[in-house]
Amino acid sequence: KGFVGGEFKLGIIPTVMPTLLPMFLNTFIKNYSKVDLKIEELTTQNITKMIEEGHLDAGIAATPLGLDSILELPLYHEPFVGYIPQDSPLHALEQIEIEDLNMTDLLVLQDGHCFRNHVLNLCKMNQFESNPFDLKSGSIETLINLSDEGPWMTLLPYLHGNNLTESKKKNLRFFPEPAPAREVSLIYSKSQLKLPIINALRSTVSSIIRGAIKFENIKIISP
Repeated sequence: KGFVGGEFKLGIIPTVMPTLLPMFLNTFIKNYSKVDLKIEELTTQNITKMIEEGHLDAGIAATPLGLDSILELPLYHEPFVGYIPQDSPLHALEQIEIEDLNMTDLLVLQDGHCFRNHVLNLCKMNQFESNPFDLKSGSIETLINLSDEGPWMTLLPYLHGNNLTESKKKNLRFFPEPAPAREVSLIYSKSQLKLPIINALRSTVSSIIRGAIKFENIKIISP
């Protein structure tokens, strides 16, 4: 009772893994050295399936999911930001509105990534208008680099914007509050018994993320 240790299998979605994991991993393994943490990058669909089948102990994903078999512990709310290079007419704006987004110029992730669903729900569109090409990419970095080279733009989770170089940060444009945002949660099965590790993960992430995202007024967009 109260022992925080043993093997723990954690799945993290691709749009959270590269920003959140480096922020909390070192702190967690130092504070909880008895935990044998095994981490895998997976889509939300695969995470929920593997949790339900018992192959994962928990996941970090965008919520709400609305699944009866899975509990959700919110970790943080992450606003969306626009990445708008100089070739875009929106670059001259100090802030962007949802109404400014033109789907023919907006690059998004391929099917299977919940952040794609966030963007489409934000724009209230289920499919794109005509585009000069069909892009299937699971990399936000690819979307940023393509935006730099063409007349396109993309939307990023807030923490991805923090990781850009200073020159690229000049292309970031924020939404006025209430800023559209996603909820990121620790998810696990209702029958999960490793609650001390889950609580330790939640506590570690929450304490680290608290000062990284400073928005008081947000609007949650469902995945």
